[in-house]
Formats: sequence, C-alpha cells, structure tokens
Amino acid sequence: MTRMVCSRRLASTVAVAMSFLVLAACGGGGSDAPAPSGGTPPPATPTPVPPPAPPADPDPIDPPQGSPSASLIESESQAVRFLSAATFGPAPDDIDALVGRDAADWLAAEFAKPASKILPAVQAEFEDDGDVPYNTEFNQLWDAMLTGNDQLRLRMQFALSQILVVSGRGGDADQVRLAHYMDILSSGAFGNYRDLLETVTYSPAMSRYLTYHRNQKGDPDRGRTPDENYARALMQLFTIGLVELDMNGEPKLGSDGRLIETYDNDDIIGLARVFTGLSDKGTGWWQADPDANWKPLQAYPERHSPLDKTFLGRTIPAGTGPEESIDIALDTLFEHPNMAPFLARHLIQRFTRSHPEPAYVGRVAEAFASGQYAAQNGQTFGRGRRGDLVATLAAVLLDEAFLAPGAGSFEDDGKIREPVLRFTHWVRAFRVRNIDAYSEYRLGDTRDPGTRLGQHPFRSPSVFNFYRPGFVAPGTESGSRGLTTPEFQIVNEASALGFANFMTDFVFNRSPSRSETVDTFLPDYSDEVAMADDPEMLAAHLDLLLTGGRMSDATRTSIAETVATIPLPETDQDADRLKRVHVAVLMAVNAPAYAILR
Repeated sequence: MTRMVCSRRLASTVAVAMSFLVLAACGGGGSDAPAPSGGTPPPATPTPVPPPAPPADPDPIDPPQGSPSASLIESESQAVRFLSAATFGPAPDDIDALVGRDAADWLAAEFAKPASKILPAVQAEFEDDGDVPYNTEFNQLWDAMLTGNDQLRLRMQFALSQILVVSGRGGDADQVRLAHYMDILSSGAFGNYRDLLETVTYSPAMSRYLTYHRNQKGDPDRGRTPDENYARALMQLFTIGLVELDMNGEPKLGSDGRLIETYDNDDIIGLARVFTGLSDKGTGWWQADPDANWKPLQAYPERHSPLDKTFLGRTIPAGTGPEESIDIALDTLFEHPNMAPFLARHLIQRFTRSHPEPAYVGRVAEAFASGQYAAQNGQTFGRGRRGDLVATLAAVLLDEAFLAPGAGSFEDDGKIREPVLRFTHWVRAFRVRNIDAYSEYRLGDTRDPGTRLGQHPFRSPSVFNFYRPGFVAPGTESGSRGLTTPEFQIVNEASALGFANFMTDFVFNRSPSRSETVDTFLPDYSDEVAMADDPEMLAAHLDLLLTGGRMSDATRTSIAETVATIPLPETDQDADRLKRVHVAVLMAVNAPAYAILR
C-alpha cells in the first residue's frame, strides 16, 4: 500500500517547530538551535533546545471493504472531516448542526445561499480623489472567508482562484479590478464553467494579468503579432492541459507509447488571434468609461485580427468578428474531451485528495459532462447542461472516495491542507471575535513562508498558482511512488516553522497589531478552559474539534503530558488554565493530523 504524503518529513518538521514554541511559551531556555535542512536560518537569538518530538501519526489500518453507505453524517468526527473540506473550517455550532443530517441536504442548502460580494465593499471605501485604501479588497476577502455565511461558495471561489489565476499587484485601479474578479468567481462558483470562462475572458483583471488588454491584430510591416499569453494559459491551465486524457484523467498514449500533446505552437498562434480587439468599456479604444474597471471589456472589430484562426483542428473563417470568434474558441475548448477530466481532477485536489484515484476523477468528470449528479439520498444536482459546477462540486464532495465508510483510512488517501485553510480553521473553530483584517497587519500579505503562511489568496507568484497540480515531491516517500502532492511546493521545513511562528501570536492572543484601540481576533477558549484541569480530556477535545479524531495516541499523549507540566497554583488559577489551553491549542494546530485532511 502506498503512502499518501511524506508525512514523516512533515510530521517531524512540524513537531520540532511546535516544540520550540511550546518551550518558549512556557519560559524554557537553552542554546542556539540550527535551522532545519532547507529552511531559513533563525535569527541570532537564544532558542530553547526542543524536547523529543512526538512521533508522526502512524498509517491507519486498512478498513474492511464494503459497499458505500448513504451520505448521512452520523458523528462529530464525520462532520469535522466533511466541513474541513467544504468550508474554511467548522465552527462548533456547524458541527452540531450537521450531525444526523445528510451531507447532500447540507450541500443543497449551501447552493441556495447568495454570494458574498467584495466589490461593493471596496466601492464604499472610495475616497474623494477616487483612491482606495491599500489592501481594501484583500481585507474584505479575509473577512468574508472567516465570517461569511456562504462558506461552500467561498471555498469554491478560493479553489477557482487557483485554477483561473489572477494575482493582485496593488494600486487603486487594480484593487477595484481584482475585487470585481473575486466577485466573478463567487458569482460563477455555482454556475456553468463555459459561462465562467466567457466572463473571465471579458474581465478587466484577467486582460491585464495575461496582457491581452488592448491586444491588437498583427501588423507585418511593424513586426507586431498578437499577444499569446492568454491563448497559452487558456489551453494549458484553464481548460485542456498539455496532454490528451482519458475520461478518468489518465494520460493517453500514442501508438509509439508516448504521451499525445494536445496542442502545438501553431495552435497558440491561431488562438492568439482570437483575443485581439478587446479594450475597456468606453467611447473608444483609448477612452474608458469611469466604471470600466468593473465592467466587461468591449470589442473593437477594427482592432481585431481579420485572418483565419486555426487551432485544435478548428478553423474560424477569415473576417469573423471578435465576439463570434471568442464564442467559437471557448466552445471548442469547452467541448474538448480533456475538459471534463482536467477540471474534475483539479477540483478534487483543491477539496479532498492530493492524488485522486482515476475512478474518482472519472465519476466527477461524468458529472461535469452530463451536468447532473444523483446523490445517494435521491437528490439530483445540476441542470443537465455540460459544465454545471453544482453537479461537479456535488460529485467531488459526495463521492464514495470521500464519504464511504473507511474513506480517509487508506495510506494514499487525503490532502495536504494549505496553510491558509489551517489558519481559517483555527479562527472558526474557536469562535474568534472582532474579526477585522484591516486592523490585523499580519494578514496584509501572508506570502512570506518564513514569518507568515507562505500563501495569500489571489496573490500567487504566477499564473501557475502557488503549486502545480502535477507536482511530485522529490526525495520523499510519496515522490518515490509517483504520487502528486501539489501543496508540498509550499509546505516544507521553512514554511512549517513560519506557520508555527505565525500561529503563536494568534493562538496566544498577542498579535503585534494589538493595542489599546485595536482589539481584534479574540479567540473564545471558554470551552477549553473548562477542561484545563483534565489534560487528557482537553487533548481529546482538540483532537475532535480540529482533526475529527485523526490524531495518533502518541500525539494526544504528548499534548496532555506537556499541558500537565503547567501547574495550577492556589492563586490565579484561571490565568494558568488559559496558559494550559494556549499551549495545547498551539501543539494541536502544529500536529501532523491537522496538517493533512484524511
């Protein structure tokens, strides 16, 4: 049986980072410690010598085989696992409300919720001179992710943002365009992927990011050719990928046993001609309207390539106008046999499994292709049109590979949890109050892996996102098995220490942003403080709340034993109980079982 991820490497790294911080929190001292291999050297300050790290969570025993049951959520641990995939983290009330309920019913209710909007909140911040306060769009996004009622839609927005990538660059106009793009993804999250592709194509943010804004027809006399960035990304990253796929996502092989490429440079040249002649909404090519930053691009036929456009075996005749050319191009890509398995695998990776099995990909791809998905309780999702994202997402989250008895117990099951999702889970699990990203400067840019999360929504370093979906980590057990583990491109020794340091300030409620006038991100540890006299009970409670009961006995014991070393003297016991909780929570959010959704 294969091993899902290089959990031993991740476990030991996280455990060491956890141990550093636990000793520091308890006032321990010691000598300088070396940086982990591949990490960033720590500052030249005394660092406590860590105690022995708790062992990695062992691989569970293979479950008995049997037919999958209905998607009824029968226990708190099942509720935590499901909500950890489908939301930005389950709050205690969310867990209680889901137990005894069918997951399909929960999905149906989520699909009916209206979308949180970022653009109106950004527009409300317009200053008299038209400027927007820096980071307004990101502050609003954080607040929505952490407090929004439409959690499934927001998670889908986050997933789509890592496929249809646009990355914020700063500046007033860019903030508005990015806020508009965020709303495009949230509004289209439960729509149809073909419609979403079109909306994205005409969006001001994407046109700037992939440089086809005011992209003109070729001019041989001047040596000008149409910009190819969007044509290339549209095929490679947004729709069909680099090689031909079977319906289950497995690459096809030619008669010579080699992979079959989906397109070549001639296809890029032909498709690039399609995306010419687009500029801002306005009265002319250079005359944008005041609302152009949040309105669809406008087509200018005189700037559009009049040549024929041949790609993927399709030819758009010469003289075809810009809107019709775009429609034909998007239809051609959308109907390509690769489209369904390509997107199916991407969405599975973003929600439930880093290395999905082909059968799982195939079932989700069939839901995309048919536009419908039948849940085990008889509910039907989707409107029956190819590309329906409600049907596709329901297939991802209700599939037997994720919900059947024993799912998550196999060694190659599961998904590495992105740092952003681990942070948001902590916020929601402990009913954090006074959430205001504007007042918490550490959320302004969380991309630094050494001191922050190594990741920030809508701020990826390139159109390839923070990690590639086909990434196989070299020098790992998962890599030796050929398992894809995309998140390992940002979850490593350096980022594990950065995450631990980042979370310490939040867990201990001592963020540098706190002041007499700023009192945000206050966790509610009242339930946990009530258990502080019983370290084993506290450890078991955190195991259920944060991992759905997936911690190893060794990890729970390590938490309980460490907590027990913090005395409860006769005076000020409440403060010492809270100290016990702080240490226990910090250890739990750095535990191996919390870093992997299984």
